[in-house]
Amino acid sequence: MPQFFASCATSLEYLLVDELNSLGASNVKEGLSIVNFEADWSVAYDILLWSRIASRVLYPIARFEAKDEQTLYDQVSIIDWSQHLNSNSSFLINSQSFRSDLSHTKFVSQRVKDAIVDHFTDMDEQRPDVQFEYPDVAIQCRIRQNQVILSIDLAGAGLHKRGYRTQGSSAPIKENLAAALLTRAGWLAKCLETTPEEDEDALTLYDPMCGSGTFLVEAAMMALDMAPGLNREYLGLFGWSQFNAQLWQQRKEIAIKRAEENNNRSRLTILGSDINPKAISSAQNNLAQAKLSNVIKLQIAALDQLEQIDIPESGTVIVNPPYSERLGEFDEVKKLYGELGNLLKSKFLNWDASVLSPNKDFGHSLGIRAKKIYKFNNGSIACELLNLELKQEHFLKSKNTNQVDENFKNKLSDGAMQLHNRIEKNKVKLRKFLNQNNITCYRVYDADLPEYNAAIDVYDNYLHIQEYRAPKSVDEKISLRRIKEIQRVAAGIFEIPLSDVFVKQRRQQKGDWQYESQNKSNEQNKSNKTFFTVVESGRKFKVNLRDYLDTGLFIDHRKTRSLIASLCKGKRLLNLFCYTGTFSVYAATAGAKSTTSVDLSNTYLNWAKENFDLNKINGDKHRFIRDDSLIWLSDAVARGDEYDVIFIDPPTFSNSKKMDKHFDIQTDHVELIEQAIQLLESSGIIIFSNNYSRFKMEYQSSDQFSVKEITKQTTSQDFFRKPLHRCWKIERIG
Repeated sequence: MPQFFASCATSLEYLLVDELNSLGASNVKEGLSIVNFEADWSVAYDILLWSRIASRVLYPIARFEAKDEQTLYDQVSIIDWSQHLNSNSSFLINSQSFRSDLSHTKFVSQRVKDAIVDHFTDMDEQRPDVQFEYPDVAIQCRIRQNQVILSIDLAGAGLHKRGYRTQGSSAPIKENLAAALLTRAGWLAKCLETTPEEDEDALTLYDPMCGSGTFLVEAAMMALDMAPGLNREYLGLFGWSQFNAQLWQQRKEIAIKRAEENNNRSRLTILGSDINPKAISSAQNNLAQAKLSNVIKLQIAALDQLEQIDIPESGTVIVNPPYSERLGEFDEVKKLYGELGNLLKSKFLNWDASVLSPNKDFGHSLGIRAKKIYKFNNGSIACELLNLELKQEHFLKSKNTNQVDENFKNKLSDGAMQLHNRIEKNKVKLRKFLNQNNITCYRVYDADLPEYNAAIDVYDNYLHIQEYRAPKSVDEKISLRRIKEIQRVAAGIFEIPLSDVFVKQRRQQKGDWQYESQNKSNEQNKSNKTFFTVVESGRKFKVNLRDYLDTGLFIDHRKTRSLIASLCKGKRLLNLFCYTGTFSVYAATAGAKSTTSVDLSNTYLNWAKENFDLNKINGDKHRFIRDDSLIWLSDAVARGDEYDVIFIDPPTFSNSKKMDKHFDIQTDHVELIEQAIQLLESSGIIIFSNNYSRFKMEYQSSDQFSVKEITKQTTSQDFFRKPLHRCWKIERIG
């Protein structure tokens, strides 16, 4: 069966997988911004017609390795290009390169073009011309680690171009991203669950800041079962020599019939309004082009003018408020989100709502607790889609945000105000880094001020504060007061209730220092806040900020996890002392051939399995083994097991009753590494890490193995001042 790739925006891969499966594709597997699948040509044509989320659909025609331009030219030259384009056709080459010797994409495109043109001139035929807009055949050259895939771009241009958006229209959001967000908002599910014969007003959607109407058109096409590609006049498929025009027409006629059968959905109500008359005019033109003017109602209205609009009792609101990254407009946009929140709470009670937000401060200003939050990028801007249930129990207590800020600051001591200023300064320093990398779990403060001796970590919409051991000279009452000030200041800055701040204090008990819960609000909220899910680099992880010394996700290791992922495609990973399996999740989602996760704790192994389930990873190639890692390692050596990548992140010290002997990282690490090396295949790599501040690496480089510290490479910006771990790369020489 033919194989294909479909590309999409980052973080939409799972949605595209579900969509391709629903359209009849088989063996569907997601990657980063791309999904591989198999399909017969009728299904492939349906995907080009019906996919609402894909950006492009690619049909690979050649795969080879090329480390230099001559090899690239030679490999492209031996392809019979007459099977793909005629000598009088136009074509275009688009190139991508990732971690490859051939890194200059324009040069790559030029050499591929030369090889294709020379193929025809060598056969004494007319040479095809390059055309940059709407070529007959579009070809993609994708190089990753010197592995080249040449593909026919069956879309030719982005599939977001449905054909209804008029030239010059404002385009704040692409059509396929709008469709993806409508799907995340639950609109598509409602459309599929509701039949045209139902009498109830089950399908109502409203966008109070509709702009050029993209959400409205995409929502109507979903509800009316209209194929988004039905009105598309251009596809790269049409000029390809193997295009089956008869099959395309058959699939198109089926799509037309489906749209006709669902064209009388009398209970469908789609409303849009905007304060800008030009935006409404643009939206009207787009609706006319999409032949949906009789389905969607538009009106010029500001948020405070919605009394003019007849609002049904229930439905779905979706809105992308205007925003700007210019600092001078921050307060204005924040105020706008507050007004929007008040509108949703007063006019749309018992509706569902989905609001786009590029900044957590904006989302908090809505005053409504989100049921679900999805991360995505709108172009280069990291955003969130906040799914809300507009019910009283989800509304936060009404408060004047500016006044609360004033009261909060007025209550602070001089020292607490210094703490406030330092955290705010750290937030500003980290903002660009966090937004560019779509990071929501990070360290914002680490005992920067000696008097406030704690670390503050952000986990999405929650805070995790860990107090360090205070010197004996510090009075216990003063220490308690300061930790309470840290909690109050952090909660105020991040505009969250104290119940969402989890504090772990060190207090002397029977001669030992132990963690204990700091406030009763954490106890009261144990049932619904013990566990929640966060997202890192598109992977989901379960965390617990309350019940354990650690949270389930070592956020200082995010770059180490990315390193493991980059090493593990097609490889076998061994993860010793695996904890909650986060490194194994990274490896599995990066295409690891297998993962083996070993830990002595049943609690953590079950947690690791749940992380795999969250990321829809299954199969017997991923093993979870409950055992003492040292004992299991010795047995594995005796069995002759082999692995390509081994990750080792042992505890500093362990004397669990389940272990035969205690483990000390400084004393035992050499033996641990020497045993692990015996499991390495010939070109294998060990990544060794630990968080013991006084650790000294005693396993030295030799004529067989190199040992290189890579701590700087694995330390993220939010931990550069005080790295929590040290990391080494151990690999065979030659």
